[in-house]
Order: sequence, then C-alpha cells, then structure tokens
Amino acid sequence: MSGTDGIRDRAADWVVALHEAGEAERAELERRCQAWQAEDERHRRVFHEMRTLWDGLMPERPRRSRAGVLVVWLLIGLIAWQLPWTLWRGDAHTGTGERRVLVLDDGSRLTLDADSAVRLTLNADLRRVRLLRGRLFVKVAPDANRPFQVVTRDGTAEALGTEYSVALEGERTRVAVRESSVRLIPAARPAAARVLHAGEGTTLTRTRSDAPAALPPGRFDWLDGRLVFNDAPLKEVLARLSRHRPGWLLASPALPSDLRFTGVLPADDSERALAVLGDALPVRVRRITPYVVWVD
Repeated sequence: MSGTDGIRDRAADWVVALHEAGEAERAELERRCQAWQAEDERHRRVFHEMRTLWDGLMPERPRRSRAGVLVVWLLIGLIAWQLPWTLWRGDAHTGTGERRVLVLDDGSRLTLDADSAVRLTLNADLRRVRLLRGRLFVKVAPDANRPFQVVTRDGTAEALGTEYSVALEGERTRVAVRESSVRLIPAARPAAARVLHAGEGTTLTRTRSDAPAALPPGRFDWLDGRLVFNDAPLKEVLARLSRHRPGWLLASPALPSDLRFTGVLPADDSERALAVLGDALPVRVRRITPYVVWVD
C-alpha cells in the first residue's frame, strides 16, 4: 500500500470511529484524532476531505448506523477506481488472499504475495522486476551476462546470486535475504549502496538504507501460507491479515496501543485467524457484512 493509500485508510478509520463513538469515549478519540492530524499536513487534509464527503452523504449523521461504515469505504473505492489500474496491475499481479509463482524465461522463480503487482523487463542485457505494490520473493537463476534487479520507488535490490524478498511497507521498502547476498542501491544516492548478506534484512529509502539486522523468525512465513508474529502490535497483525481476505478489515482507533500478539495465523483461512485473535486477546470482532469486519 502506498503512503497516500495508508493515510486515506487511516482517515476513514477515524471518521468511522468518531461517528460510532459514544459520549464517554468521544473526547479521548477527538484528542487522539487531532494529534494524528498534527503529525502531517497530509493527515489533516485527507481527514477533512473524508469528513466533508461523509457530511454531504449523511447530513443527519444518525448515530450508531453501521451502514455508515460502508459509505466511507465506498468513497475510498470510488477514489481508487479512478486510478490508472493498467499501470497499477502491471504485467503480473495477485488478488486478495492469492499467492502466485512465476517461472521467468531464465529459470528464475518469482513468488508474489497477496495483493501484489510487478512489471517485467527481460532482455539480452538485463533482468528487471519492478515491484508496483505488495511483496515478492525471488530465487534467481545464475546468468553472468544479465544482472537481476528488483526495483521499487526507493531504489534497487540487485541479486548477487541469491534468494531474497522485497516488500513495499508504508513509506519504505523492506529487503530480506535468505541465501547469498544483495546489493542495495538508494534511488537518489547510488553512492550509498551497501551489501546485505544471508540472514539479514533492512529498510531502503530513496536516500539511504538502514544498518542490516538479523532477520526475526518467520520472515518468509507467507511462502507456505503462515503468518508468524512475535509480540507484534495488534494493528500490525490486522494489517497483514487484511491482505489475505476480501473486503475490509478495520481496526478501531480506540484499540489500546499495548495489545500485542504472539503466535501463528493461517494466511489462507482468515475466518479461523480472526477466531484465534478473538480467543487470544480482549477484542470484539464484528462482522458488519461478509466484506466489512470491525475490530474493537
């Protein structure tokens, strides 16, 4: 998900939460929403756009209307529908809850995670995979005459004969190496390139890459349909799970920030995953429709 998409989703969450809030919790939610808006001018602008659209469609603002949740997300869908989907879908893509393995003409194997898209450039001089959204894992076939590169908006992860994953996460690109090594090249500062070795991971921006760190257990869990978490914030858990189910999985802004989860969830059975979370944590999972789930 791009940074703008993440802001839009968060703004929609705030609009819904404030609409649904009772008198006892409204003041605290208003305070937290104001703090979020103050973090970035884009937060404030997108939030007010969302709220204006909401007010225009629901002038009476009836309280506790679950249908209101759908209104905001239909608006998001309408905005998304206007995006250049031919570009966004790329040469190969996956939908929600789908994984796909591609065998390239050189024998390299490319695995796309759920809700991912790539554009391919394969010629006599170069093998390039541009990640447009989501995450991929690649097992590179040796070819001394054609470099293999995975490129994102932040830079390039060039294989040095290897297996590695590349993911777009918020405002950054995350790279993790399972075998051999990868050269990371920031888009705006090629001279700041560094090499990442097996068992290491880091984040890449347009100007730098962070110092390598040892990979946590389960970094490649999604390849076999598992989602492994170790003391992960609940909102991070829900964000990952949402890539593997249709519709919208919404986390209430009122969820306590200290709610964390350790365990393994099935990526291919999101209903069972939600049941596990409901049993393990003091949360309520509300199925507003089969395609809209609200966790508070």
